[in-house]
Amino acid sequence: MALSAKIYNQIRNAVHQEWDPIGICSYSGELGEYDSYLPKLIELLGKGANEEQIFSFLWVAETEAMGLSGDEQATRKFSKWLAVLPVNAYGSK
Repeated sequence: MALSAKIYNQIRNAVHQEWDPIGICSYSGELGEYDSYLPKLIELLGKGANEEQIFSFLWVAETEAMGLSGDEQATRKFSKWLAVLPVNAYGSK
């Protein structure tokens, strides 16, 4: 499923500014710290993943891959936001 550049950039910016489990955004406007998580996240969204599936992916990234204690409330809030992005933003199925 094709993803428009506009939606990709919206998600990339949101991952950096809204999810940001490490806190990079507070001291750097540069994007890229979380880019390695974008392909799988985009894949999940493109397949119509629900809020819990998105949360599970982000939570594992945050607590296992990054080794953080995690902020469950913030990650759930961000997952909810991602889950309601318009499906048609990803192109036709």
